[in-house]
Amino acid sequence: MKRKNHWVLFAILLLALINLSPSEEMTLVRQEDGGEAQPVTPPEAQTKEETGHIQVAVQMNETDFRRLEEMNRQFTVSHPVEVDLVNVPLEESYAAYQRQLMKLGESPDVLLLDNVWIRRFAADGYLLPTEGYFSGSLSGEVLSASLIPNEWNGYVWGVPLDVDPYVLVYHEDKLKQLGLERPPATADDWSVLVSTFKKQHSQPYLLGLDYRDPYAAATLLWQVGGGWKPAGSGQFYTVEGNMTYALQQLESLRPALLDSGLARSDSWSKLSDGELAMMITTATEAEKHRHPRSKIWMPEFQPNLASTWILGRSYAVSSQTDHPDAAGLWISEMTSLYNQARWYETTGHLPVLKTVYYEAARNQLPTWIPATLAAGSGIVLPASPSLPEQLERFAPLTSDYLSGAITGKQYRGRLAELSR
Repeated sequence: MKRKNHWVLFAILLLALINLSPSEEMTLVRQEDGGEAQPVTPPEAQTKEETGHIQVAVQMNETDFRRLEEMNRQFTVSHPVEVDLVNVPLEESYAAYQRQLMKLGESPDVLLLDNVWIRRFAADGYLLPTEGYFSGSLSGEVLSASLIPNEWNGYVWGVPLDVDPYVLVYHEDKLKQLGLERPPATADDWSVLVSTFKKQHSQPYLLGLDYRDPYAAATLLWQVGGGWKPAGSGQFYTVEGNMTYALQQLESLRPALLDSGLARSDSWSKLSDGELAMMITTATEAEKHRHPRSKIWMPEFQPNLASTWILGRSYAVSSQTDHPDAAGLWISEMTSLYNQARWYETTGHLPVLKTVYYEAARNQLPTWIPATLAAGSGIVLPASPSLPEQLERFAPLTSDYLSGAITGKQYRGRLAELSR
């Protein structure tokens, strides 16, 4: 009888412990820069029955926005979710996004952000994790170049939409005159090319880029220096390692540069006429200015080495949203395999799902895309919450140097100061 009473008492205690356990699983996310830990509830998997009224804020040109509106109309026909699309003017800064997010009740539910801003917004507590909104990151279906910038503190904070890598467009005949069949792939190739150009003077300019574009300038530094490797500081312009050699190369190359940002159409004319041998620009711009005498080249990817900047955009969910599941459902549809192909056809922005690249013949992707873009799992890109501030400091300083406002010695010194 006594043993039976013991079992009854044990059962009562077990039930009491179960009732006292938390009803929701919460995960603590530690602020990277010494902030306080914040409770964040991971999003639940959405269902097609999810309802809600969400607002989506994007920054797009009119052509891209019309395509998004069409995709959104098809979504709302088959899903009981109301969606308000807002196209924020392109000149509006991300600081305006931040101000909106700081005001309770005024924030959009979904934002389309450049990937360089994802970790910053996440670290500031403006976003919800997005693992539950797509399965691509877990199955290895999303390009590493798109996913890595969105990972921070053990979570994924954005769902990639597209990529737009920086490429080299070159005049085939003029480059052959300089001894190359395609743009230089190594630091030694660049050194030989610059030396040959100075001896021949076969055209007025060797290379064009927009001096005010920090991504183009970073790509040039990585190219002439043999690539960028992450340093302890995480800054992509730290004056050490390959960067020291890159700055020496850039000083030698600078007289042969053309600022393509001053007169963009004139720069493309110079390229097609052979007055300019090469140009660094985005893939979308390069495709818009296709010419029989020019070709597009993108370097192969190597583990732990960055040689070209890859722009990308991702959908993120505001931490203030009242409808996280509806937001996730909308994002999943907009970034589906079917819509990835449609998005590329209209906008020219490359897809983020590897499956599309493996079926390149059917989807008619450009032949200049290196196979390592989809296959590479060790792609390294600058990514940290402080990256927007790094770019903000790097851009005007580099523009001043390339335009001749400051000397190479001054440029190196100021870069070194920024790296401390």
